[in-house]
Amino acid sequence: MTAWTGDVRMYPGLLAFTGRIGPADAHAHACLQLLVPTAGTVRLTGADGATRTVTGAAIIPAGVAHRVHADAGATGLAAYIEADSPAGRAATAKLRATGELTDVRTWLTAAGHTTPAPRPARHSAWNPVLDAAVRAAVAAPGGPPSLTALAAAVAISPDRLGRLFAGHMGLSYPVWRRWIRLQRAMGAARAGENLTRSAHLAGFADSAHLSRTVRSMFGITAGDALAATGWR
Repeated sequence: MTAWTGDVRMYPGLLAFTGRIGPADAHAHACLQLLVPTAGTVRLTGADGATRTVTGAAIIPAGVAHRVHADAGATGLAAYIEADSPAGRAATAKLRATGELTDVRTWLTAAGHTTPAPRPARHSAWNPVLDAAVRAAVAAPGGPPSLTALAAAVAISPDRLGRLFAGHMGLSYPVWRRWIRLQRAMGAARAGENLTRSAHLAGFADSAHLSRTVRSMFGITAGDALAATGWR
């Protein structure tokens, strides 16, 4: 089978792949997926066995089993979106308003009638305490600490810091922390570290913990995600 090969970019709440789209056996993931083929033929099979061709784009719901079929010349974009983000919640609402979440036709129709996602409520100015917290969390050895530890480091209550993250980042702190850990682990691996070392640097217990997290969120292993970018 033709492997997925291309470029992978990760940001808090989003992983975006662009390049050659390959087939994928039945799987599900905790993130929503926006699939936009730009060349070749890509088809999706839902849990009921029905298969449809993606003629424009598809929004695949979180937690719904599906298969991907792609010919050798298929290329495009696959964006994995945090289900609990504003964009993720808006996409899920659109899917539910369109039809059954397990029906491939719903995925195709919802993608063809998208509306801009609502912006998360934000304060008028970036909060200096949150800025300090983000800097401390990103720089922390072993990955971002717990909310309680981070709040203590910037002299603010955990509850207040949690509200600042939700208001400014559009993600709860635990969700943001998970994405930052993944970002750090992937960055370390692409810089030459093995998966075990990369996992430890990002705060995961071991490479198996890292791979389980990646598979849960994106439906693939950490090694598969890295291999798509040419990592060995």
